Amino acid sequence: MSHNEPHDGSASMEQILSGPGTSTVPSGPTPPPFRSLHSLGLSDDNWRYYRDLAAEETRQMNPSDPRHKAIPLPYCNAFCLDPPKHQNSRSSFGYPASTYQVVNRDDGHLYCLRRFDNVKSVNPKIAAAVMEQWAGLEHPGIATLHQCFVAQRAVFFVHQYIPGTQSFLQIANPPSLSEPVIWSAICQMVTVIRRVHGAGLALRTLDLRHTLLQMDALRLKVFLNCLGIVDALEFEARKPIPELQAKDMRKFGRWILSIVTGTNITASTDAQTLQNCERYCMQNYSRDLRHFILTLIRSQNPPSILDVSRALPGRLMDELDSTQLSLLRTEKALSGEYESGRALRLLLKLGFVNERPENGANRRWSQSGDCYVLTLFRDYVFHQADGAGNPVMDLGHVVTALNKLDAADEEKIVLSSRDGKSVMVVSYADVARCLNSAYHELCSGSTPLQALQRGRQGQPY
Repeated sequence: MSHNEPHDGSASMEQILSGPGTSTVPSGPTPPPFRSLHSLGLSDDNWRYYRDLAAEETRQMNPSDPRHKAIPLPYCNAFCLDPPKHQNSRSSFGYPASTYQVVNRDDGHLYCLRRFDNVKSVNPKIAAAVMEQWAGLEHPGIATLHQCFVAQRAVFFVHQYIPGTQSFLQIANPPSLSEPVIWSAICQMVTVIRRVHGAGLALRTLDLRHTLLQMDALRLKVFLNCLGIVDALEFEARKPIPELQAKDMRKFGRWILSIVTGTNITASTDAQTLQNCERYCMQNYSRDLRHFILTLIRSQNPPSILDVSRALPGRLMDELDSTQLSLLRTEKALSGEYESGRALRLLLKLGFVNERPENGANRRWSQSGDCYVLTLFRDYVFHQADGAGNPVMDLGHVVTALNKLDAADEEKIVLSSRDGKSVMVVSYADVARCLNSAYHELCSGSTPLQALQRGRQGQPY
């Protein structure tokens, strides 16, 4: 008996896998899977979240608003971020200030611009020195300082704009945070302090007024804002970095107690308020959290950020696990956008080249031309009908066809005109070549975008 033959009474592996009376070889083309609109792209919750962020990023003041004059070039499309009752008032830094969401004309990105008036202690040299200190310092929990300059007799600070955030004090009714959420915020801020102190700098703005929060059902994200501002405004009265870093650690303890109690606790908070906050923490949270806070607040020589990091290995590992889960959810959402992104590029190209009026006299787009296949392919994908002429809304067919077009598949398809007089057999690869050729030809003969922006000469169809 050959070693390739099964023993008596035994079945081959193919028979075992296929089962009785079945075959593993498909008998014909596999029909496209059933798809619904909800199966494409982001989930409804994510879609609404990013829609709200997009709406937030497009806000701007009325063109006639006189505050536009306070915005220096190259920034434009300003929107005032200050609450109405705080506009034109002294900021927490002691100077009249205003805060705007702006767009930089040079790169098209959003930024947060702060204007400080009546500041006589900052000149261009000081602004340049502060920028040199903070240049290149980046961290996921920091609103990065991008620019500090003097103009219009004012000092300007340009920080990273983080959409969907608000300071803790801006939340009308701040929720009572669970202890795991508080430890998560602590761990996030520990990594921020480590990054800044490790660069030989000090935060100097660690309190609820300058802490940005992003809250959702699963996670609280913490960002520290306004870095570098105090360094510029108090440049002449600057103190040794070790002393400032020790102050940061005391502020860190007060910051934790602040988010626990919802009360902004600073160095000037009276003893009775501080005692009430400590009592609230004692009644509602664990001994570990209370001990951690009091060690930072009451120690004559507060622990360094390295000491704090060594005391939190378990908490930091929990935060790493939470971050990994959040990343996995993000990757899953991103994978849902993969097909949507590919389809969008193809649809944009098809939309540009199909049914253009100037193509009417072009022989390539006649029924005998090589680009006519694109018109037939559009009907094949989107204008399917049954034998009675009723429309067939088969999203699975649409997605499958666009995916094969994007991959330039060699599979053959039959395309026919609406009257049935023109029939051709082509592959998806043939259609892809026609589409790319027609699109590149259209681009080569188009008006440069720069000319449109200068003269607005283009006429939309």
